[in-house]
Amino acid sequence: MTNQSFGSALKSIRQDLRLSQEALADVVGTTQRHLSFLETGRSTPTRSMIARIVTSVRLPSANRALLFEAAGFRSPYPQRKLDDADVQGTLDLITSQLLRHWPFPGFVVDNDWNFLRANTPGQRMINMFDGVSNMHALFLSQKFQPLVTNWEAASASFYTRIQEVAQRSKPVRDALDAAISDGRFEHVPRFLAGTENVPIYVPIIVQIPDQPPLRFTSLHGRLVSVHDAVAERFEVELMVPLDENSEVPMHALFGGAM
Repeated sequence: MTNQSFGSALKSIRQDLRLSQEALADVVGTTQRHLSFLETGRSTPTRSMIARIVTSVRLPSANRALLFEAAGFRSPYPQRKLDDADVQGTLDLITSQLLRHWPFPGFVVDNDWNFLRANTPGQRMINMFDGVSNMHALFLSQKFQPLVTNWEAASASFYTRIQEVAQRSKPVRDALDAAISDGRFEHVPRFLAGTENVPIYVPIIVQIPDQPPLRFTSLHGRLVSVHDAVAERFEVELMVPLDENSEVPMHALFGGAM
């Protein structure tokens, strides 16, 4: 590829980071003049300069690979796919070392909130709602909503979360748009306008027939030190009971860990 293609890639990434040439040059430890020459193609990037850039600012692995490849260098960040053995090995690691030991529903989801892995309690939860394939389908399903006794409060909280995910995922954006069109969230502005003191977190309160009310929320996180464009999008989602009265029936209902 040409120097200009590298320059265009560098400029686009810098603008996405909302950094001026001066600010990026200061972080990288070079001059604004040299950075300008790199972006216009007047200077040829060295491999060491690219390494300085990608280690000086937080970049997704895909953007790190893009800079090396646009400059004509072999990228140290392989373009793996979901079915790659190493990626699947990472999913196996999360499943065996984390999900297997979590006694309540736990999942690994991708950028579109599709279920990639579930522990035994998580799979039983999925099966309760007709084997849905992703997180937004579960929480927006017609079977789940009637079970939520505090739907207005819980859905207002969920609406904020799904909006965040929708910014990066077209399938989630489409699901959210459909739910909005169906009037599923038309109460949210009214509910928030009438709320004087929003709590730290809003529990989901579910009433399953022949069970006491279940009060739970979720905890989600990512692996750190990940250098792969696919694996860095994995999120772990764990269902967390909020009191002992919910913990015991949740454990009984979903059957404990694998």
